Amino acid sequence: MGQFQVLLTTYEYIIKDRPILSKMKWVHMIIDEGHRMKNTQSKLSQTLTQYYHSRYRLILTGTPLQNNLPELWSLLSFVLPKIFNSVKSFDEWFNTPFANSGTGDKIELNEEEALLIIRRLHKVLRPFLLRRLKKDVESELPDKVEKVIKIRMSGLQSQLYRQMKKFKMIADGNESKGKSGGVKGLSNELMQLRKICQHPFLFESVEDKVNPSGMIDDKLIRSSGKLELLSRVLPKFFHTGHRVLIFFQMTKVMDIMEDFLKF
Repeated sequence: MGQFQVLLTTYEYIIKDRPILSKMKWVHMIIDEGHRMKNTQSKLSQTLTQYYHSRYRLILTGTPLQNNLPELWSLLSFVLPKIFNSVKSFDEWFNTPFANSGTGDKIELNEEEALLIIRRLHKVLRPFLLRRLKKDVESELPDKVEKVIKIRMSGLQSQLYRQMKKFKMIADGNESKGKSGGVKGLSNELMQLRKICQHPFLFESVEDKVNPSGMIDDKLIRSSGKLELLSRVLPKFFHTGHRVLIFFQMTKVMDIMEDFLKF
């Protein structure tokens, strides 16, 4: 292995390349997404604890306070094993005098007792925790500005929305022909209304009727008010050098978005 000052690797290779990497004398060991170390019985935690040695250890995480004391102890024990060497003592220190004396019954803490435990946690963590808020480390960035844009539904969306509200179903246009599948009864009305607001093509019967050829064309855009707006603003963002991140609450909408971006 050649000479280097810093080695960047993944959790998988830390385990896979342990026979080689664990023989090196490390000065610093920095663990990103360190909350993955909360389980002392995991292969990753055991590998790093037993086989890798360094003068200093540092954990980077967005969630240092875990759901229970043993998980928090796992992180502190990894960073300072000589100080936090007993999970039992750590747990007892915080729970006393609120333990249930072996009765096995769960004891609900009152507000004063809960605040006392929080103060104890803060006192223990303060020397070992360096907290940085977004505003502290991103001072060069402008403040976040949120704008809520209300979008009108397309004509097709409005029609389907009224239909769902009135009849609790989506009609595909074949009911007059006497076909048994002409009217589609749907459960969970609220979810179906959300789907209509996202894109009518989330209903296969609607897509088959509006776009029987299955080709990607402007019907995909004109059927949804949201896609109509995106078709206008995304080119402007692109030409002005902006980056765009779009969040989805339904995975099937991502398939529609893929077709939209291809078009």
